[in-house]
Amino acid sequence: MKCLRYPLLIATACLLASCSKNLDEIVPDTQISFDKLTSTNLPLVINGAKLTFTKNNSLYSFYGYQDVMSDDFTSMTFPTWEVNNVSPLDNGLTFVFRQPYATIAMVNMVIRYEQAHAGDTAIRMAAGEAYLLRAYSYQWLADHFGGVPLVYGNEDPKQRGVRNTVAEVEAQVEKDLLKAAELLDDYSNPLTGSRQAAQLLLARLYLNQGKNDAALQLANAVISSGKLALSNNFGDIFKSGVNSTEAVFKLNETPVPTSNMYGMPNLLGPGKEAGASIAGNGNNWVDSAIVKSYESTDVRRAFYVRAKGASIADTVYFLTKYPQENTNSYPLCRYSEAFLIVAEANARKGTVDVTAFNQLRSARKASVKRNSDYASATAFLTEIEAERRREFVGERQRWQDMQRFGKREAWIKSFGAPASHALLPIPSREFSINPYLEQIPDYSK
Repeated sequence: MKCLRYPLLIATACLLASCSKNLDEIVPDTQISFDKLTSTNLPLVINGAKLTFTKNNSLYSFYGYQDVMSDDFTSMTFPTWEVNNVSPLDNGLTFVFRQPYATIAMVNMVIRYEQAHAGDTAIRMAAGEAYLLRAYSYQWLADHFGGVPLVYGNEDPKQRGVRNTVAEVEAQVEKDLLKAAELLDDYSNPLTGSRQAAQLLLARLYLNQGKNDAALQLANAVISSGKLALSNNFGDIFKSGVNSTEAVFKLNETPVPTSNMYGMPNLLGPGKEAGASIAGNGNNWVDSAIVKSYESTDVRRAFYVRAKGASIADTVYFLTKYPQENTNSYPLCRYSEAFLIVAEANARKGTVDVTAFNQLRSARKASVKRNSDYASATAFLTEIEAERRREFVGERQRWQDMQRFGKREAWIKSFGAPASHALLPIPSREFSINPYLEQIPDYSK
C-alpha cells in the first residue's frame, strides 16, 4: 500500500515525519505509536496535523469548492461543482474526504494521550489544539458530506466504520470545542489555537443549528475578551507573515520559495489577462452584485480586479484579497464573524440591534446604520446576509449561509439537481475499501 509522508515540524535542524500506511482506509494509522508520545513531542504531532490538512500545499484546490457551488462565484474550472452535480468519481472528492481524516488520525493520538495524563499542565495547549483541529475536521466533513464515520484511534483495524448521523457528528464537534475552550489559553497569535477560536467556531455551529441564545453568548464572549481587535488593514488578515488580530485561527501551507503563483490567488485570480505576474487561471469569478454593493469608501472594495475572463469574452470581477505569497494562508475563523453572529442571532430572536453590525462597518469604512432604518428584524436579516457576502466571500462561509437564509435548496434546484445535492457524494473508491458506508441519496456509488 502506498506510503504517504507528512512533515510534523520543519525546523533548521530537524524533520520529524509520520508515515500512514492505511490512509486509504476510513481509520488511518501512523507509524508514530501511542507509546512513543511524550509531552515534548506532542507539539510536533500538532504541527504535523496542521500540515496534513494542507498536504502538498493542496488545500486551495478544495478550500473553495463550496464557494463554487454557491451563488458567490461562477466557475469554468469546475463545471460539475458549479451546477451542483458532482460525480462520485471526481478526483477532487478524495482530498475533501481524506485529508480531514488524516488530520483526525494524528490528533486522536494526542487526545488519547491527554486522556491518559489528565491534569498534566505541560500538555494542556497541545491537547487543546488537538480537540480544536478534530472539531474543525469533523465539521468540515459534516458540511460537505453530512453524517460520516466517527473514529477515535482505538478501533479494531479490521472493522470498517459506518456513517454516524449529522446530529452525532455535530455533537462530537460541540464536545470537542467545549473541551478545547477549557484547555486553550486566550488568543496570542492566529497560528496557534486559542480559547476564542474554539468559542467562535462553536458560536458558528450554534448559529447554523438555530441555537441563537447560545451563539449570541459565545460571540459576545469572544468580543468582550479584549484579546482581539477590528482593524482598517483588511488585507493583513490574509497575509501569512502578519499576525493580524482579526485572523483568530488560520492554517499556513509550507513555503514555495520559487513561486508566489499558487494557493487561492491561483484559484480565484484573473491571471495573465490582468498582467504577466498576476496569479490565476481567469476562470473563477465573483458575482458582480457583491462588488457593486460596496460603498465607495469601503476598504474591502479594493480587493477585486476587473479583467477579461480567460475563456470568455466578458469582463468580470476577480477576488484578490488572498495575496500572492510564497506561503499561502487560510483563515478558519475571523474576529469579524463574532460581530455578525451577534447581529444575526439577535435578529433571529426578533430584535433589531445595529450595535455590533456598526462596529464592523465602521472598521471597514462603510456607513453606519440606525435601528430605525429597518422596518423589521426580517429586513435587518436581509442586510446582514448581504454584509456576510461582502465580508466572507471566498472563505467557504456562503454555502452554510445560503442554507440558514433559505436560499440553498432553490439554488440547487435551479440547475435541475435534487436538493440532496447540498451534500457531496462519498468518493466511489471508498466503497471498495469500506462496504459498510452508505452513499448520499440521489448519487450512485
